[in-house]
Amino acid sequence: MPRIAGLLTALWVLSIHTYSQTTQQNAYADAFTSSNLPILVIQTNNNQAIVDDPKTSAHLGIIYNGLSQHNQLTDAYNHFDGSIGIELRGNSSQNLPKKPYNFETRSSQGANLNVPLLGMPAENDWCLIASYLDHTFARNLLATHMSRQAGRWASRGRLVEVVINNQYQGIYILMEKIKRDSCRLDIANLTPDEIAYPDYTGGYIYEITGFESNMGQSRLLKYPDNPTSVQMEYIRKYDDDFRNAMRSTNWKDENTGYAWWIDTESFIDEMMVQEALRNSDAYGWSAYFHKDKKGKLKAGPVWDFDQSSGNSSYPDNGVVNGWLFSHTATNNTPFFWRQLYSDPSFSYKLRRRWESLREGPYKTETLLAYVDSIANLLSEAQEREFARWPVLGMNIWRETYGYQDRNTYKKEVDYLKTFLNQRWAWMDTELAKNIYSSVQPVPLAGNPSEQINVYPNPAKEFVILDIETPKSGLAIIEIYDLSGRLVQISAQHELSPGNNSLQLYFHGKLIPGIYFFKIIVDKEARYVGRLVKVE
Repeated sequence: MPRIAGLLTALWVLSIHTYSQTTQQNAYADAFTSSNLPILVIQTNNNQAIVDDPKTSAHLGIIYNGLSQHNQLTDAYNHFDGSIGIELRGNSSQNLPKKPYNFETRSSQGANLNVPLLGMPAENDWCLIASYLDHTFARNLLATHMSRQAGRWASRGRLVEVVINNQYQGIYILMEKIKRDSCRLDIANLTPDEIAYPDYTGGYIYEITGFESNMGQSRLLKYPDNPTSVQMEYIRKYDDDFRNAMRSTNWKDENTGYAWWIDTESFIDEMMVQEALRNSDAYGWSAYFHKDKKGKLKAGPVWDFDQSSGNSSYPDNGVVNGWLFSHTATNNTPFFWRQLYSDPSFSYKLRRRWESLREGPYKTETLLAYVDSIANLLSEAQEREFARWPVLGMNIWRETYGYQDRNTYKKEVDYLKTFLNQRWAWMDTELAKNIYSSVQPVPLAGNPSEQINVYPNPAKEFVILDIETPKSGLAIIEIYDLSGRLVQISAQHELSPGNNSLQLYFHGKLIPGIYFFKIIVDKEARYVGRLVKVE
């Protein structure tokens, strides 16, 4: 299992530093007195150890004096002062020295208590992300930020410093746990009594993970917590039916193929963020899906990006090029991601979505400024973090080339920004290969000018021609070589007012090269353009 492979070696290396770390830990427990970040002080009952399960009862005090204000460890717990239950979180990350945690806020009687924390909406389930492997603390926050900029819900997070049982533990990201809630992932509240159609059709949240599976094929149902057999069978079969549709010969058909089962736009947005950060855990690990009542299956929310953006030697050594959905060395990636991208319609929509966002919130300078804002916020706390956990420049786990030289926080941030800049430039170029042509037709008298999009272009086996027309008609497609010789002609296509999608397969005699196409509508030449056939 690739996520665990090499972990024992990494732990052996870390054990060499145990004595020096312990000495520094004790020193920093005494030295830590204030922060520009909110401070979380956790004290378990009778200093009890925090374990994976069950949750340990504890007290949480949060010191937060507002933006641009310093927080003193001796200040009153002015943001939250109450009971929690806390446990270890994660799988392989539990074995690392700096532990990640889940906690739930509780009333004095021990019941779940919804509270707003640090500007995030009221809820009771929270995560403390250790970010031990991501020394910038920016990758998870950047991924969720990009997803929200695309209009998707993603967990919000705040950078904090944490003290547990009088021991300084360093910087954490306090994040919302992925959960069904009107202020989180807003899907239907599925109750045990909803076992009749259409009541049981939503909402569901499940994860693709190699660690657990209660739905088969690495699928772990996360919500509802205690599904009935009818509900479990429904969501399992729904996803099975989607996968079977992808295996059928008509998988691209709008009525029987994948578009019938999934919200295509959500899958495009998921792929876009996973690939933009070249997440080594993409698709097969911490990959979430959800389904609302009477709705199609949606991909997301995004989660777990600490080993993205050049921060992992798996499945290769942090290179900037190449798609993760089709990487031959990845483990546990569902087959349908690669297949979806092979559909010209899907890959063209992905290109258009990416280019649209690149003109606004995904501009390189805008996203790198977001990374800089995190680095600036951590300029003070990062010194304490890396004194507490001296990992900079060390071979912790799956380090990429040049890690020895990245021995300061600034160098780690600069490395991240360089990677992202190069990755996004590669995606710009690669997605642009799904070329479409915008051709002004010969306009009819009294009609406005029309447009046609042709994709993929260059094309290997076929092209799709999307035509927007105000009137019906009969169309044929003619292909000419550079000498003007007619080399292929299509059957008739019936056009209706509005959008029309025509598909033309190249015949076997058409060799690679540059060609011109002409669309004849009702015996009148209406559209002309150029296309390229490749091997």
